[in-house]
Amino acid sequence: MSDDSMLSGVKSIFLNGINLNLESPEEEQHYMIHLADYFEEETDFTAYLSKDNTLEVETEGMQLGMQIHIIDSILFMIPHVSEVFEIFTEVLRFISTHHQTVIRKFRGIEETKIESLKELNGLKDVKEKNPEEEPSSEDDYEWI
Repeated sequence: MSDDSMLSGVKSIFLNGINLNLESPEEEQHYMIHLADYFEEETDFTAYLSKDNTLEVETEGMQLGMQIHIIDSILFMIPHVSEVFEIFTEVLRFISTHHQTVIRKFRGIEETKIESLKELNGLKDVKEKNPEEEPSSEDDYEWI
């Protein structure tokens, strides 16, 4: 990957954000809380959640380095100093390692989650169409 294409990709992330596929403002807030906890526990940066659900990350020199917002499921990063690469990579590290876990904590385990009776009946119909193998009986071994 050339330097130009890498810089273009980073620029695109800063301009367009990262779609997190979150489903509600409450889920966005939950995600921000976990991101703030990650910065406090796993990095050398200090992070604060403000009233408008904005995460402010300070540099090691106690300067505001970056603001992070989630608007309509899109995570936006607004740099305030020129040296934000480390903060940027920590955000990407959080997304790559904790994204599914944070969503699962909020939504619950989706494989067992049933939204309606119609959905439950649909699962029942699928099982009836594709029955699992029946347990073998003694008659199965008569040919031996």
